[in-house]
Amino acid sequence: MGHTKQNPARQLLILILGSGLLLAGVRGDYGDLAGNWLVDFGGQTELRLSEGESHQLTLHITNVRLVDPSTDYTFYVYSKDEAKAASLVTVRKEEFDASGSWQGPVEVRGVRFGYSVLLVDLALAADVKESYPSPLPLAVLRSRVVDERVTTYVSAALALLMFLNLGTVLDLHRLAGIVCRPVGPVVGVVSRYAIMPALGFGLGRALWPGQWPLQLALFYSALAPSGGLANICTVFLKGNVNLSVATTTINSLLALAFLPLWILVLGRLLYEDDELAVPFGELSGGAAALVACLAIGIMLRLCVPKTTRLIFRFLKPLSVVLSLCLVGLTVGLNWFVFLEFTWQVLVAALCLPLAGYLATYLLSKILCRTGTDALTLAIETIVLNMTMPIVLLQSSQLEQPQLDLVLVVPIASSLFSLLLVIGFYGVRRCLGRNKRQDEDGFDHKQLMADQESESTAVYQQQS
Repeated sequence: MGHTKQNPARQLLILILGSGLLLAGVRGDYGDLAGNWLVDFGGQTELRLSEGESHQLTLHITNVRLVDPSTDYTFYVYSKDEAKAASLVTVRKEEFDASGSWQGPVEVRGVRFGYSVLLVDLALAADVKESYPSPLPLAVLRSRVVDERVTTYVSAALALLMFLNLGTVLDLHRLAGIVCRPVGPVVGVVSRYAIMPALGFGLGRALWPGQWPLQLALFYSALAPSGGLANICTVFLKGNVNLSVATTTINSLLALAFLPLWILVLGRLLYEDDELAVPFGELSGGAAALVACLAIGIMLRLCVPKTTRLIFRFLKPLSVVLSLCLVGLTVGLNWFVFLEFTWQVLVAALCLPLAGYLATYLLSKILCRTGTDALTLAIETIVLNMTMPIVLLQSSQLEQPQLDLVLVVPIASSLFSLLLVIGFYGVRRCLGRNKRQDEDGFDHKQLMADQESESTAVYQQQS
């Protein structure tokens, strides 16, 4: 047979690739270097520890059988993600006994909440490596500073103060007209419980395929009815406050029916999780408290006009303070979630409110709603609730630290929806278009004038 002459360029390419493999290290399949060597992590199948906590386990490496007994080798024990957990142990050939076994302590320290694994690698002198195929899963739990219930209860109290504040500015005549011809609230209900869940479900499946906890977090963010922040945004954008409050109230009451329905359909069938639950106590209590605060605000306006006059005067600054307290409290106590911020979270937090705004505004115009009502319903839809999705996720039987990892989705979505509205408000102000468009639009000065007229009329009747 004749000798085949190889192409010099091909030989150079093979040389370069071979040099690169030697520099980077060659990772072989398990069992190629030392047979089926075994690792025992002290009988543990998973290690759970808190941030800053250290745990020492007994590691046992056995059945190390090299083809050439004179070959030098080293075992490395380390965590895959050093930002989550820290561990590094080196075991050299000299530490093994004649049967190819070694036993010793390995310390693992929790660094930041999340998941990692404890890996065991075998490396030969020529920098050829292979890994044990069954690493030890590590779960690092967040150190609790404040009880989660404190955040929920204080946030609920601030939200109820907003509704009490807004109840004093409602016009009962216009509110009755909205209830008698509920086209606007129906659009709000369809947007909240049909359009937004569909958007949240689709975005979640596209951004996090196979990661149902993150999909569920985005779905709950889209499904939860908006709170008082949407009504406050309506005030500043000269929207229809009566329609906004009525839609928020109706959506909060209907949540008792639609949330279980959606969770049954999507949560248990598509997400294949039979442990999802609905916190009926929190939902019903929140809805009842919301209606009660609105009723108290209306009664104050009718019975104690002097008190409501003071509320009218400081309506906007008081609303801003309450809103900042609500957002600041939730973000401040959950700041750790932003350590898990990814591009998928950014896309979800931007696309969900933007798509919801466009869909709701278009639906409102198709049904011949005024520009003020269309703006109001769109704002009511896209200002996402921050507290209720967290409560729903806490009731979904997610284990820690998985629950803490997915909280970034509702918090980021709510913050970005609010930032979008603030940006929209700034653009309208700069262009001089943030004005009352029709008689249903909110006008603080007109409200003050009407209140003064009512007070004067009452005073004259008493005289």
